[in-house]
Amino acid sequence: MDTLQAFLPYVRKYRREFLLGIIALIVTDTLTLVVPWLIKEFIDALSGKPVKEQLFKYVTLLVLISLGLMLGRFGWRKYMFGLSRKIEFDILNDLFQHLLSLDRLWYQKQKTGDLMSRATNDLRAVREFFGLGVLILIDAVFVIIMAVAMMSFINIPLALKVFIPLPFISVLFFFFVREIGRRHKEVQEHLSRITERVQENLSGIRVLHAFVQEEYEKKKFEKLNLEYIQKNLRVTQIFGIFTPTMVFSMGIAGMISLWMGGKAVIAEEITLGSFVAFNGYLMLLSWPMMGIGYVFNLSQKGLVGMGRIKEVFSARAQIIDKVGNKNYIPDQGELELTGVFFSYPVEEKNILKDINLKVSPGQTLGIVGVIGSGKTTLAHILLRFYDPVSGDILIDGKSIKEVPLKELRGCIGYVSQEPFLFSTSIRNNIALGMQNVSDSEIEEIIQISGLESDLKRFPDHIETLVGEKGVTLSGGQKQRIALARALLKNPKVLILDDSFSNLDSEMEEMLLENLMKNFINTTKIIISHRLSTIKNADKIVVVTEGEISEQGTHSQLMKRRGVYADLFRNQELTREMEIIL
Repeated sequence: MDTLQAFLPYVRKYRREFLLGIIALIVTDTLTLVVPWLIKEFIDALSGKPVKEQLFKYVTLLVLISLGLMLGRFGWRKYMFGLSRKIEFDILNDLFQHLLSLDRLWYQKQKTGDLMSRATNDLRAVREFFGLGVLILIDAVFVIIMAVAMMSFINIPLALKVFIPLPFISVLFFFFVREIGRRHKEVQEHLSRITERVQENLSGIRVLHAFVQEEYEKKKFEKLNLEYIQKNLRVTQIFGIFTPTMVFSMGIAGMISLWMGGKAVIAEEITLGSFVAFNGYLMLLSWPMMGIGYVFNLSQKGLVGMGRIKEVFSARAQIIDKVGNKNYIPDQGELELTGVFFSYPVEEKNILKDINLKVSPGQTLGIVGVIGSGKTTLAHILLRFYDPVSGDILIDGKSIKEVPLKELRGCIGYVSQEPFLFSTSIRNNIALGMQNVSDSEIEEIIQISGLESDLKRFPDHIETLVGEKGVTLSGGQKQRIALARALLKNPKVLILDDSFSNLDSEMEEMLLENLMKNFINTTKIIISHRLSTIKNADKIVVVTEGEISEQGTHSQLMKRRGVYADLFRNQELTREMEIIL
């Protein structure tokens, strides 16, 4: 019930249309219920001395009822089905907006395919429940009540005898309700696994081809599909008992009606017209009785879908703006970390330990260290993707927790080693999030990022579509487009997380020179395994197992003959060997 209540605001928004749909449905059902009574009156009239005027009257009434049914059916289809589409539209918009508000801590525990399944398959089940399911429910309840009332009005003893098998349907309903809900949930969850498998295989299709894993993945997918069929069959098995038993009960009721009602007509206890009308109302009960089974199926699927969608709506980002945050905008780019400790929620071990560091505006900070030492984590906490366990991070003298997330991330340009590009043009990828950016600004950034010669070779130049995740581009081209995207923001702080790894030394040197010349006032943090990238930095820190083991300029660290000096000499030796070979 709590799950359903969470979605009622979406229905209340369209309560006028919902009411009009119900009215149209009730009008349609009422007109349908009038038909057997008209037939009764007509048959009874035939037993006397019918005249042409009576025949014309009943034919005219049936034509008018048919026109009313046509308009009524149009009304409930428009307002009930249209309502469900609008509810689906609103839920999907809110769901997407909520997904964008959630942080990395939440997404680390999720699977993309499962989220896609909730936004498609589960949402479709919700839409069918609010549209077709609610429609059939109201229709069935109204028709059953009115048909039973009319049958009782015609002949109460006959009605009581006919209703004897019908309570058995209610017993079946309550017996199967919980089990059907559980099995529907298994089906929905398994469908999300299939969606996840498809999404993962399509994303990694080149790896599958390279390792000749097509047949292996086919077999795994076939196994998943077979399991999905089995889970659906388990739902069908229940309805294989429920629906035929319900139809059989209606058949028994029809047999009782024909036998007992026929005897009553022969005994002249009821008229022939009343007998025909009685059976007409009994036939009208057939669809609602079967409809209850169908709406039961839709309701279980819909409630399971609502529960899975509600789980997403219930999730909350842990990295949020503090209440009362003002529109503070950092304008200098000074960074200071004091006593920072950090560990991921799933780990007890600290990834960063007692980090104390200060970078003045416009300075260049180089960060080096072996893989897994905590360099990228350091970049992530500067962007406040995560919060430190203890300690604080200041930007322009103010804790980043006191700075609105929008302003904090807006003043920081970040380029990762494996940048993400959207399936759109190069221009749109560079201008991401920028409003009213001019062509001259983009051209300037393209030159700084060393993309000019590459764009000339592309068929549509800057308007060339890059494909999903930039699949048509090389690693170096993707990194430079991501660099251009970050630079177009004119950030106060620029973080380059090993973002030159796919570039040759000549291109890397040119880009660094362009950055130093065109972004003098920007604080630059360069994380790199290649020490030649950061040897001219104003300050270099060496991170070892989450701690700053050394810091200073290149010359100071070389004189110290510590970790940095050993790394630098090893890399220089490797480079010389490559030249010789």
